[in-house]
Amino acid sequence: MPSLYSRALENLLLPAHNVARGRDFVRHRKFLETSQWWPPEKLREFRWKETRALVEHAFRTVPYYQKKYAGIRLEDIRTPEDYARLPVLRREDVNAHRAELRSTAYRGKLISHATGGSSGVPTRFYITIESYDWRTACTERVYAYTGCRLGERTLFLWGAPVGKLPEWKKWKVKAFETFRRQLVINTFSQSEEKWREILTRAVRYKPKLVVGYISSLEGFARFLADSKHKLPGVRAVIAAAEPLFPPTRALVEKAFGAPLFNTYGSREFMSIAGECENHSGMHVNSENILLETALPAPAGASDILVTDLHNYGMPFLRYAIGDVGVLDDSPCACGRGLPRIVSIEGRVLDVLRSASGRVVPGELIPHVMKDIPEVLEYRVTQTSLERLEMEAVLSTELSEKSRKILDSEIHKAFGSGTHLEIRRVSEIPRLASGKRRVTIGLPA
Repeated sequence: MPSLYSRALENLLLPAHNVARGRDFVRHRKFLETSQWWPPEKLREFRWKETRALVEHAFRTVPYYQKKYAGIRLEDIRTPEDYARLPVLRREDVNAHRAELRSTAYRGKLISHATGGSSGVPTRFYITIESYDWRTACTERVYAYTGCRLGERTLFLWGAPVGKLPEWKKWKVKAFETFRRQLVINTFSQSEEKWREILTRAVRYKPKLVVGYISSLEGFARFLADSKHKLPGVRAVIAAAEPLFPPTRALVEKAFGAPLFNTYGSREFMSIAGECENHSGMHVNSENILLETALPAPAGASDILVTDLHNYGMPFLRYAIGDVGVLDDSPCACGRGLPRIVSIEGRVLDVLRSASGRVVPGELIPHVMKDIPEVLEYRVTQTSLERLEMEAVLSTELSEKSRKILDSEIHKAFGSGTHLEIRRVSEIPRLASGKRRVTIGLPA
């Protein structure tokens, strides 16, 4: 049963905010509540209609696709099978042709975004406000699979903004978190002292839902188990950002006394998929995302390709996100008609450590790197408790601002005794699998 505040937020406060700001989050959220129960055929029909409209827009208004698809007629793309024959878009293409990927016809506001480059290559791009409202609506639907609604008290074991925020932005973030009833705690630096502080704040806050990076959830769960503490009242846990393995799921569920719901997303598209109450794969937000694999399902895991159906300012068509997985269109026992991701290979990130005994999730590095524009590719190796070495492919020398951000964030997470040495290289070697490794920690 949703709380009184949740009902007020969903039915009164957010609709009023959307009307005042001319936003569509509430409308999309209501649509998604209904459409998830459509039969697969109706969802496929809707998805193809949205795909076809986006392809027509890209052919007519996006210079990059006009060149890339030269010789292909719009009339030739009549079915999803035709669409699946279009060339793939890759990170290198986005970085090299960012200006040409913008639509010449789009007149709305564009929001600048960047990935942290979990695969080792940061990507900088733009999204529209319309697309952002679709993305946040999809995120909230995935969160609602837990049984918790908007406005329920939620603890985020998350990251923190990079650099120093101006005062007005701090107040804006604080107001948003208060409005949504969120307690967001930076867990990029982990220690027993930090976990004790988080436990004290969490017990006082009384969250119904806990959301976190998988390594952060695992660290806090291990602390709860070892110290024999409990966090009463938690109804569900949502995991994000890193690969989830069965031992971690078991540890987290036991420590919190609540089921864990895995999710899959990215900076480029936000929420892509999430587990329902049956935990048999992750339902794709297919009204907003067209998800393909490079090879059909019987061939096993292959590259995941993403089309963002509503970012008309900078369309991403058949984008290779850098992960490998298997999709399943068969019905889920929950009754939702949405397709599922049944397995996925995530990011290759290692845990790092500080001289004082802190555990620093590898996710810290991509989180910081998204704000360092000179770095094209990178890899961080911890050579000792006092030293991190970054191999970096640079577009130009690091600015003083970028260097200060790097030093500040490293010292914030590791302590002042850890030094980051940056070595400029021409390329970053790949693993035998073809993937890049972003962080390499010390041997256990």
